[in-house]
Amino acid sequence: MKKILLLTILALNIVVIYSCGDKFLDVKPRNELTDASFWKTEQDATLALNGCYRLWEAYANIALFDGASDNAYEKSNFGFQVLGNGTLTPANYNVLGSWIDWVQFSAENGNDFAASANWYPYMRIRKYNNFLANIDRVPMDDAKKALYKSEVRFLRAYDYFWKVMLHGDVALVTKVLNASDELPRDPAAKVKQFVLDELSAIITEGALSVQNTIDSKGHITKGAALALRARLHLMMGNYPAAMADAKAVIDMPCYELFPNYRDLFLEKSEGINKEAILNVQYIVNDYEQSLTQISLPAGDGGWSALNATKSIVDAYECSNGKAITDPTSGYDINNPFKDRDPRLEMSLLHPGQLWKGRYYNTLDQFLANGSPNPDYNRNEPAARSGMNIIKYINSLADGAGPLNFGGDIMVIRLAEMYLTYAEAAVETNTNTAAALDYINAIRTRSGHIKATTLTKALVRNERRVELAFEGLRYLDIMRWDLGPQVLNGPLYGSRRGTMNFADGSITWVGNGNDVNDVNYIKLETRTFNPVRKYLFPIPQAEMDANRKMVQNPGY
Repeated sequence: MKKILLLTILALNIVVIYSCGDKFLDVKPRNELTDASFWKTEQDATLALNGCYRLWEAYANIALFDGASDNAYEKSNFGFQVLGNGTLTPANYNVLGSWIDWVQFSAENGNDFAASANWYPYMRIRKYNNFLANIDRVPMDDAKKALYKSEVRFLRAYDYFWKVMLHGDVALVTKVLNASDELPRDPAAKVKQFVLDELSAIITEGALSVQNTIDSKGHITKGAALALRARLHLMMGNYPAAMADAKAVIDMPCYELFPNYRDLFLEKSEGINKEAILNVQYIVNDYEQSLTQISLPAGDGGWSALNATKSIVDAYECSNGKAITDPTSGYDINNPFKDRDPRLEMSLLHPGQLWKGRYYNTLDQFLANGSPNPDYNRNEPAARSGMNIIKYINSLADGAGPLNFGGDIMVIRLAEMYLTYAEAAVETNTNTAAALDYINAIRTRSGHIKATTLTKALVRNERRVELAFEGLRYLDIMRWDLGPQVLNGPLYGSRRGTMNFADGSITWVGNGNDVNDVNYIKLETRTFNPVRKYLFPIPQAEMDANRKMVQNPGY
């Protein structure tokens, strides 16, 4: 894919205004000295628009956020482990916020490894508000100006979507503030309505194109605005509205399911992937990302940062479409990966799986020749759970090097809209036949068997396995209030055992039905605090600096 927008951003010397702060509500303007001489020409407006796109989202937010859920365990202290196990506090919030200074540095060097940069500080909000406050000063084509405004309003709405989802009440800032301003938190309902209103306005105004990410060359489209609105409607329980928006995206002629689930997430497919609705773009040597490095097994030089759990493995059906808990499924606990939903081995790497010419082994401390096994689960940087995530990666051949990877990361894709439609159909008991067709389109494209009956359990599980490791599981747990069940108690990885290096067969330890610390790799014990209502804390530094700030319950 020729990433024209990204290349334009990199080629331009963006010297304007867009400085960053490291406080949660660092909304103070830093641009008075440059605004007076800027905003004179269309080139200025384009420079500023490109600046708004820079660092609007980080790949780690998408690819690692399942570490805060029952799908995965984040072992490398990138910030998501404390989210998953319930130990995040206002005081240790810097585990996440500490990335912000690094982002400022890396913005000058092309890299974007900011695990939390999108959600917490207001640096982006200040940037977007400044753009919208000044763009009308520029003499330029009215249609192009309207398009630029719509794109930036979407970016601001997207930012507020995550802020309100993860913090609840947040300050709703829509203008450039004075340096002395202190802000209270606005009600979450007000912020959500603002996001809905903004998306509705830019959809109705019609400036955004009806294009996929290939044809839009990375710019925000009408499909992205409809899809984000559908996501928010679903989170709010507005099922008819969510269904209508999802259907509007599905009916757009520019999108279609990609035929190969495994290849869908790989860099080689970007130029032909019409499933992508919204992407974070990267490019080797200029604006690269490091997902290959942090995801690959230790035996391939990787860090195994995000590990799959027993829970997500168990969620994949058998190849006959039955859950492993169904006694008629044919599931063999001593051959647990045989005859399963094909998406399992397309998304994660388990012991005994053929991988790059070898059988992957995280169970034995030593290799067949007696040398230490770099992938042994107790070693660093091996997968602590015994299972890696391979959804976005293949090998280092996909990029120029482990820290120099150019694969785009999908933020929203068409399959999510199919699943949004299906969930809304189940909840309202309407259009269920069409919803089942959408579910089956997703299942069969990966080689899985069709489902025969649409149920809430089917839709929820399909959403979990189809979208695994794409950063949405925590929102689903929040929406369905599953925290007491799935974010509480011991978290396990692979069953223990020893592998035959010749054929990948495994002799497992003990009784697989007896899930305990002897038979399975225990990762940690998690604690879910229902008083917090899934919300993150306000950082202590912000509490200390802002007299109007109020902490979330339970912190």
